[in-house]
Amino acid sequence: MDGKPSSLAGSKRTRCAMKSAPITKSDKSAGTGHTDSTSMPLVHIRRGEAVTDSLAIAREFRRRHDNVMQTVATLIEKGTIGVLEIKETSYIDKWNRAQRCIELTERGALIAMPFIGGRNSRAGQVRLVDAFLVLRDRLAEKTSTAWGDTRKQAAASYRFMSQALEMVRADDGKNTGIYHYANEAKLLNWVLTGKFLGMDRANLPQAELALLEALEVRNAMLLARGASYIERKQALPEYAEQWRMKRLVKPKSQRLNTFLIGGASER
Repeated sequence: MDGKPSSLAGSKRTRCAMKSAPITKSDKSAGTGHTDSTSMPLVHIRRGEAVTDSLAIAREFRRRHDNVMQTVATLIEKGTIGVLEIKETSYIDKWNRAQRCIELTERGALIAMPFIGGRNSRAGQVRLVDAFLVLRDRLAEKTSTAWGDTRKQAAASYRFMSQALEMVRADDGKNTGIYHYANEAKLLNWVLTGKFLGMDRANLPQAELALLEALEVRNAMLLARGASYIERKQALPEYAEQWRMKRLVKPKSQRLNTFLIGGASER
């Protein structure tokens, strides 16, 4: 068998998602010559559903990607995995060429796990299950009213930041292009994720959305004060750290107050 099931032949090929995920990256790629595969999340969201892909599984289980593809293809041919549990897609290798991989739903991945094997099989299965659980919680959070409200606030603060950027540049006699807005967005993404890349806000949990909103407002204030890009690049991570520390301290103090109000005596 060549590892390319006919049921997948006519499927549309799309680039594998490269967004941030709640799972750390492996040090080495388990694919065959795909050095960029380490930037791919173990589990990601596609059309509102948590999915993984054969390349991420190969990396995590420490198996060759072509072997994982072969195993998945066999399971599909035997009917062990249904066609609704998979989707043929692609990723870009280090030579900027599109290569085949297969996306699997949570059910499809859980069925395939025992058949994958590999040097990191047991640990890989645990991490894959944990990743799906984390993303499932995130998807549930996104349906809440609080998440939607925070998303709207972040969108409003982005407009505020963009207006501040426009006014500052206009005062200097400069026009503001699309790439100027993109540079500001990437600066804030870097503060959140450590990477100067685009980011889908729809995949952020509520806490990170709230931090993003706060960063946008702070960046707008720094712009209005005439802070340079270098100065803002230094100030924003410090502000983010302070913001996160306050979020950690506040729940603890709330729990302590609840404990004391409940009748415990102070000593």
